[in-house]
Amino acid sequence: MPTTLKIIGTNRLIARLARFPKDIEKASADGISNIIVQIRDDAKALCPVDTGSLKSSIRKQTYAKSAGHILRYGISAGGYVTNPKTGRKVDYASYVEYGTSKMFHKPFMRPAIERHKDKLTKEISKRFKQ
Repeated sequence: MPTTLKIIGTNRLIARLARFPKDIEKASADGISNIIVQIRDDAKALCPVDTGSLKSSIRKQTYAKSAGHILRYGISAGGYVTNPKTGRKVDYASYVEYGTSKMFHKPFMRPAIERHKDKLTKEISKRFKQ
């Protein structure tokens, strides 16, 4: 005796599943972006200040998607800001962060990242559950 199975709502289910990657991408992007801003703000708060140029050069960066659904965020220091004492672009962020043979290190990026590592994981998990 043949059995017939009728599934109702498959079109709606297929449409929802097709939308799922975009929903995950947006939710995780929002969550990551919020945490990156917090890391940037902490790095600025921890940054040693002489002229303030290094501190003002700390910024959040969002990179274009490289492949598929891969999002890249970063926090940068140095580069585009000019130090008023030297007249040069700020190019010493890594020296301040890691120190040199003539200068003791004064980390500001690594502690800021460390403070928010767990928060980042929790935020992404929360967004996926939503």
